[in-house]
Amino acid sequence: MNKDHTARKPLRQRVADRKRGIKEVIPMSERKKKILKITRIILLASTYLGLLMLLLSLGGIVTDDYEIKNVGLIELYCAMFLVGRFGLMILKSLTMLK
Repeated sequence: MNKDHTARKPLRQRVADRKRGIKEVIPMSERKKKILKITRIILLASTYLGLLMLLLSLGGIVTDDYEIKNVGLIELYCAMFLVGRFGLMILKSLTMLK
């Protein structure tokens, strides 16, 4: 056998495991692990960067007597935060359901 392929369980053992509700876990490939890790880092960076920029723009709003000058940037920072937050939640729920 290849080192990539492990020995398969006998048919009786597989049927018994299926009846008991034990599912065969397929290991995650290295490429998929790397993609998930990079995606998680990007989403985390988006979350914290959006939150930091939103905080800094809020400081600018307070110093300008609560006058909002650029609504588009505030919407962008909010969207960055929300995309990062919901993306992390989706990744976590996908890994939990496996």
